Amino acid sequence: MNNKQLRNTIAGVISGLVAYSAIGKLGLYLLQLSWAEYAVHNTDKKYTVTMLLARLVMGMLAAIAAGIICAILAKDKGKSAWLVSVIVFLVAAYIHLLTAVWMEYPVWYHFTYLLPIIPTIMLSHHLAKAIAFRQKG
Repeated sequence: MNNKQLRNTIAGVISGLVAYSAIGKLGLYLLQLSWAEYAVHNTDKKYTVTMLLARLVMGMLAAIAAGIICAILAKDKGKSAWLVSVIVFLVAAYIHLLTAVWMEYPVWYHFTYLLPIIPTIMLSHHLAKAIAFRQKG
């Protein structure tokens, strides 16, 4: 790997992590602003199933964005997306499984959030690369 590729990979990883975090936080913030009942339950964490599903959608959108950002900036075959997905998964797994967050949500929610992280980021990276390739050719 030459210096340019290394810089691109580092930029892709950092940007993918920032995108995941920022889009996830923004999505949850928008849920609070636009959904009064959600905002009330945000403090006691007694979400309805619909609210939990909305949170999962925000997580998926953040993962998709992270994969696309990696593809655009890193211009690699998936190494940057793999690194981002593993880092996001490990941090999220720690938060969801080993902290007080475990008690705040139902078990199904934790696994529905955690298990798609790696495949979603990887798939969105590869789809973004495929779309870019088709547009060039």
